[in-house]
Amino acid sequence: MGWTKEQELAINKEGMNIIVSAGAGSGKTAVLTERVITKLVNGVDINHLLVLTFTNAAASEMKERIRKAIIKKGLYEQLDYIDSAYITTFDSYAQSIVKKYHYLLNISSNLQIIDDTVINIETNRLVDDIFENRYGEDLFDKFITSFCTKDDTKLKNVIISLNNRLDLKTDKIEYLDTYISKYFSNEFIDNMVLEYVKPIMDKKDEICNLLNSLYGYLNNEQIGKLNIYFNKIINSNSYDELINSFEGKAPIFRNLDDEAKIIYDKIKEDRDYIKKVAIYNTLELKNNILLTKDNIEVIISLVKELDAKLEAYKVKNNSYTFNDIAKMAIRIIKDNEEVRNELRDFFNEIMVDEYQDTSDIQEEFISLISNNNVYMVGDIKQSIYRFRHANPEIFRNKYNNFSINNGGFKIDLLKNFRSRSEVLDNINTIFDPVMDDRIGNADYKTSHRMVSGNDMYELRSNVNYNMDILKYDRTDDYKDYNSAEIEAFIIAKDIKEKIESNYQVIDKESKQLRDCNYGDFCIIMDRGSSFDTYSKIFEYYGIPTIVWHDEKLNVEDDIAILKNIVNLIVKIKDNSLDQEFKYYFTSIARSYLFDYNDKKILKIFVNNGFKDDDIYKIALSISSKLDLITNNELLDMIIKDFKIYEKAILKGNIDACMVRYDIFSKLFMSLSSLGYTPYDLKEYFKNSADLDIKYSLNTKVPGNVNIMNIHKSKGLEFSICYFAGLGKKFNDQDVKKTFLFDDKYGIIIPFNNNGIGDTILRKLFIDKYYEEDISEKIRLFYVGLTRAKEKMILVTPIFDNENEVDDIVNYDIRLKYRSIYDILNSISINLDNYSKVVNLEDCGLTKAYILGKKGKLPNIFKEDKKIIVNEIRIDNDEIVDSHFSKVSNVLHTKEEESNMEYGTYMHYLLEITDFYNPKTTNSKVLNFINKLNLNGSKIYKEYEFIYEDNNERKHGIIDLMIEYEDHIDIIDYKLKNTLDPNYIKQVSGYKKYIQNKTGKVVKTYLYSILNEEFNEIK
Repeated sequence: MGWTKEQELAINKEGMNIIVSAGAGSGKTAVLTERVITKLVNGVDINHLLVLTFTNAAASEMKERIRKAIIKKGLYEQLDYIDSAYITTFDSYAQSIVKKYHYLLNISSNLQIIDDTVINIETNRLVDDIFENRYGEDLFDKFITSFCTKDDTKLKNVIISLNNRLDLKTDKIEYLDTYISKYFSNEFIDNMVLEYVKPIMDKKDEICNLLNSLYGYLNNEQIGKLNIYFNKIINSNSYDELINSFEGKAPIFRNLDDEAKIIYDKIKEDRDYIKKVAIYNTLELKNNILLTKDNIEVIISLVKELDAKLEAYKVKNNSYTFNDIAKMAIRIIKDNEEVRNELRDFFNEIMVDEYQDTSDIQEEFISLISNNNVYMVGDIKQSIYRFRHANPEIFRNKYNNFSINNGGFKIDLLKNFRSRSEVLDNINTIFDPVMDDRIGNADYKTSHRMVSGNDMYELRSNVNYNMDILKYDRTDDYKDYNSAEIEAFIIAKDIKEKIESNYQVIDKESKQLRDCNYGDFCIIMDRGSSFDTYSKIFEYYGIPTIVWHDEKLNVEDDIAILKNIVNLIVKIKDNSLDQEFKYYFTSIARSYLFDYNDKKILKIFVNNGFKDDDIYKIALSISSKLDLITNNELLDMIIKDFKIYEKAILKGNIDACMVRYDIFSKLFMSLSSLGYTPYDLKEYFKNSADLDIKYSLNTKVPGNVNIMNIHKSKGLEFSICYFAGLGKKFNDQDVKKTFLFDDKYGIIIPFNNNGIGDTILRKLFIDKYYEEDISEKIRLFYVGLTRAKEKMILVTPIFDNENEVDDIVNYDIRLKYRSIYDILNSISINLDNYSKVVNLEDCGLTKAYILGKKGKLPNIFKEDKKIIVNEIRIDNDEIVDSHFSKVSNVLHTKEEESNMEYGTYMHYLLEITDFYNPKTTNSKVLNFINKLNLNGSKIYKEYEFIYEDNNERKHGIIDLMIEYEDHIDIIDYKLKNTLDPNYIKQVSGYKKYIQNKTGKVVKTYLYSILNEEFNEIK
């Protein structure tokens, strides 16, 4: 690709810390990959670069991109090091340091990562013991009495939550040891009072200014009444004077001009704010904080005791959390100058991807091993992981400092290559007035506006690619429908209309306009609570969908069955055929593994025939080995003897089952390292029943409308994106908790002075929380909108605000945002040209739907428009996994290996080259393309499929498939020997599958990369 001058700068700039602010779709990953390759070309070995990411998936993708780029560049000597290169996550690299220098911490190098569920169970057990032993202590009993009603569960959860938060500090114990002296010092309390009082006094000053403005609209009598009421307020020189200045009632003025009424309403709003928050004088404000000291001392002592006991548990089992390991790595580097210097000197550069998601611990870690050689790539506007403790202030501070060459160099990548210019202009229209350095943490209009950089989108049809804002008015006629149902119907109708009208989008492969299909659409929401509603309504509309969401391992049927099999085996081993045994037996018998009907199960119960049944016999055989096997060996036996894998097809999604079994296997391994035996698993299952173990199953499925939340959408792109659920209120449950914690304000609890009251710290925290939360929600909305390549469609209730919008929406207005709807409502005047009110009568909201809400909905299409679903019915026979490709089990000479590497490289070039518009200079690729007839064709590359044939599941990937009106050509790339019988068998299998699927004539060819010859297979 051709690089922009900003990208070239980001690729080649050297000799200092560099931060690259890479807006959405700006080619960030490509730039980072090219920077690595440029360094390799200039003589830097790959193993002298540290590339840090946040997920294993991102690290694997980055490593694969770099591998392909190395092959493409011909830097084959670097391929030997790519697998061991430091292209990894923060967690993995920190773990490697701890394992290497373990002796400096006096721990074993064979440390394990502790399972989250296990540590949660142990933490709850320890807290129970700690509380039990504390009863009878005066301060502890007063603490319990102050805050408990029925039991102490709430306070136990407070201690656990606070301990987890403080675990994010590298100096946790020092922080706790010095807490009282810092947070109850006169200096700290005075500063907090000043911070609390300042906005109140600012409101007083604002009242004075507004009164001066209002006087111009009033007569002398009205001004006199105002002066009488506001005299003390205006003349208050301190906070303590101000809180005693409110007397009587404000005068009422009728028939004021509209502008005067707005001013007077604002004056009364400011007055009400002061009266609401200014209820204690400064001495009382200070004393209220001091009244919390005894209870906070109790909290600190409980946290320290819990921390010590957890640390002992971890050391005993040599098992730690990733957070523990990161702090251990920091301690090693901090306390050992030789290690610190070794790491600093070893790496030519430290590259950090998605730098906006860095936490305080990760930033400290980087700073310790850096040597004015940190290359940071990210986009503060895409910082949406505050719940994972990402700190966007780290990026913002670096960006602002580097902008004035203080500590490093700043580069902006503002050109967007993902989206049409209309989409980018629409996004700029939304964020220009609502995102700035204070709210959103990025001065959008000044330095973050996106610019179109993709010439491909100059190709356009006669459709309108500007955003649509579909507004609806939920009148009494639609009171039986909730917002999610209404919006799902609106979107479903719009999708069907676009499909039927052949709405044009750009094809990613051919770069040409084509009719849209269902796979081009994505529906993005802030939260997934309405996903089931959408699935049901889209089924009603006949629209195929795929929903992206996190699954819960402990509620899946197959995992529940695995647990019950383990429990059944333990019961049999103990010869305990009680009611629990019968429950486990019945669960397994009814499951997809055996599918017994109730009549058969009843017969077993009546005849007490458990021991004669296959379920019992299989479990008995495994139980006889229970004393000799590990947890994982037990799991392997269960999977093998109960034919779990063979019968997984009955669950529908085999891949999902495999993922769950793999997670379960890792869990068993973790439990083994902590001393759990097969006999302990039953108790573990019981204790972990209420703990969610989540895992992801996310993949694009061609031909389906995608439905996901904004966090899932990050990094993805779709031609047409709908945004729904915009009226849902932000989740602010955190501010409603009795006990709070903040790095700045510390531990925040109510004071007790003949009744419970809130200190000023709570109000300060809430103000700070909303500013940070609203900032993140604005960034979250930005991430969602920037997924759209060609069109955005927003679905929302009608707006109720028609005020003019300044360049920046007033700070106070933005601080009141409680939904994305509020954001749009505040700039609604700017959105008029894109808005239209939807007629709900046209959207299919029918009585048939209401009646079918609790049952199966009818498909509303006529017979000739029904979507045809081809079902594959598979009997419960064992299915052999197979694949079409030839398997090689022989050793190769160096010459052969070199040829194979070259073949891989050529295969890669053929995969990435646009055959319709080749820009490569490689003669072999051009010769190949010239031999093809591409007129009127459609190209498919790396076409993957799974094919069932006589109970044999075959898997294949077709290198190149060219579809013409009357036939299809299949071409498979081979290095040399196109007469190999195995190759011929392979493409014959491809031919059979494609012929059956399409009904077209299929011709197959093997192409020799070395000889540049086609061999047609008859």
